[in-house]
Amino acid sequence: MKLNRPTLALTALILAVSTFAFSQAPADDVDKTFMWKAESEGTTVYLVGSIHALREDAYPLPQPIESAFDEVEVVVFEIDVDDMTQAAIEMMAAGTLEEGRTLEEVVGPETWFELKVHAGPLGLDPAFFSGMKPWMAALTLAAFELTKHGYLATAGLDTYFSQKADESGKDRLALETAAFQVSLFADLTPEQSLAFLRHTLTDLETVIPEMERLYRDWRSGKVAPLQELLLEGFEEFPAVFKRMVVDRNRAWMPKITELLEGDRNAMVVVGSMHLVGEEGVVALLRQQGFTVEQQ
Repeated sequence: MKLNRPTLALTALILAVSTFAFSQAPADDVDKTFMWKAESEGTTVYLVGSIHALREDAYPLPQPIESAFDEVEVVVFEIDVDDMTQAAIEMMAAGTLEEGRTLEEVVGPETWFELKVHAGPLGLDPAFFSGMKPWMAALTLAAFELTKHGYLATAGLDTYFSQKADESGKDRLALETAAFQVSLFADLTPEQSLAFLRHTLTDLETVIPEMERLYRDWRSGKVAPLQELLLEGFEEFPAVFKRMVVDRNRAWMPKITELLEGDRNAMVVVGSMHLVGEEGVVALLRQQGFTVEQQ
């Protein structure tokens, strides 16, 4: 499948920090899933490509993923799901313009007009965005687009497994803090922030069908389309790619290798983009000599 190259904004939102999926769960008639099994001296760590927001009818998950969860004692997420509310509060604070400035002034008349065009079908008054920084406006537009099509964080893979971990008494761990994830966007330069919004406005209408196709490949365990997205989606933004993907992958490695060197089986649930490519977690583990096989 050849994809139209997605934008920085939606690539980061959907696959590096969050991702979403198709409206119906298709039959699982394939041999692979988007999960890898890493082993070291009798300890197993499953690596699951995360889908952070799903429609409620997307379940059940492929059986190998459900079975892997049953085998582990520890479940690891990017952040503690219980911190999501506080993260949203911090995100809004970080995404607010300085007093006396407006988004229209920051982005100029052409981009402001495009925002108004997209806000209307979502039922939003353009004034709602007036106090937001461009990156915050981009995330907000994308979030409302997801909700419009039924994709909910409350039905996402992280929430699903977090609740299952609580119910079954499994330990939960986090690879990074909610405050750090907020900083991924808050620390964008003004130029990157404006580009984020402009690209989001350009591709907002096509992102749902593109990601529906990607979900079918995720469900079938097809790595190539997501790897293509990784390589092409950030091509014009190498600094952002390094911060949002590469640096985080490497920062997670000590915690993941510690799990492999421990005596408890674990499942690590992270954004799908973090598992693919030469700088992905799977490749980094193999470089350290661990056996890692797709399931």
